[in-house]
Amino acid sequence: MMRFSALLLGLLLQPAMEYGQAQKAASLPFTLTWTEGRCIGCKVAHGLGRVHFTSREDVWAVGVNGAHAAGPCIVVHSTDAGSGWRELPQTRQYPCDPDGPPALSFLNAMRGWIAWRHEADDEPRMMSTRDGGQHWQKVSRQELQRIQMVDDSRGYGTVADEFFRTNDAGHSWAESKIPDIASIDHLFFLTPESGWISGSAGVDGKDFFVFRTVNSGRDWEESRTTPPEKPADVRDLFFLDQLRGWLITWGFNDDGSYLYSTVDGGLHWTPDPDLSFQGKGRWASVVRFTSGERGFVFLEDRDQGQRAMIYTLDGGAHWDKQALPDSVYYCQILEGDLLCSAAPGFRLLTVHPK
Repeated sequence: MMRFSALLLGLLLQPAMEYGQAQKAASLPFTLTWTEGRCIGCKVAHGLGRVHFTSREDVWAVGVNGAHAAGPCIVVHSTDAGSGWRELPQTRQYPCDPDGPPALSFLNAMRGWIAWRHEADDEPRMMSTRDGGQHWQKVSRQELQRIQMVDDSRGYGTVADEFFRTNDAGHSWAESKIPDIASIDHLFFLTPESGWISGSAGVDGKDFFVFRTVNSGRDWEESRTTPPEKPADVRDLFFLDQLRGWLITWGFNDDGSYLYSTVDGGLHWTPDPDLSFQGKGRWASVVRFTSGERGFVFLEDRDQGQRAMIYTLDGGAHWDKQALPDSVYYCQILEGDLLCSAAPGFRLLTVHPK
């Protein structure tokens, strides 16, 4: 009789619970849409690293072998919004760093560049396309870990602590060495003239650096900040406009991550006071703001075994939390939405603000 009563109670409560979950989802200020893709005939890629959307349908990404661990990787391409992927065989590289090469930059669905180290001889390669990847032209042997082309001729790249710029579509590169920084972790240009690079002082340092340029990388203005724990690297860097920006630092061992913001173009950085999603055991991977008020941070709490999206509707004064089934690796803003790669496998997440 007790088992029957418990079963009856469960049947009565289930519709109420489902209704409550539906009400909660409906009250969120965004919708979440997951796309489960597959890689057709792939020999290397088992998942997605950094992604680059040139449109809703056309997507390029670093295909990684495993959960973003060192191993072979390759560039993959989808023309159906991430449902199906195919490898670009000549871009296979070993070992692979998902945050570095292969490095991708696309101006649109037709025009793009890829830089990587060729697996056969471990020599750097760079090639470009003008027809959406149907044909590729060898451009140079410049080694780059990151690349951002800002138009058909001008672009920027980094490797280790060196910054490079090109004015001839990547055929030749001028080099500038950045002082103090151990390794440039991120490169972000808003215009052909204005951009930022970021990184840390390395194992022996206690600061992270952000350098700003307003003349295409010819001169740099340095900002140095000391976080609560010694930073291993700057995990992510994003600017909404010339003044407002955000970054995430990662610490060593189990020190976790911290979120910072700037309102003066990166000259000064302020730590976010909400420690509920920062510090030991908590690792944020991405920060993106789609407006001055609406922002998102993707987080993995390894101690709790939880993944979540932390979001704000008031510019970071207050943060709320939404649980996620998977870890988000990288996000791009397109037409007001967030389009993200996620693990495991070939998963994409679209966050559509209501």
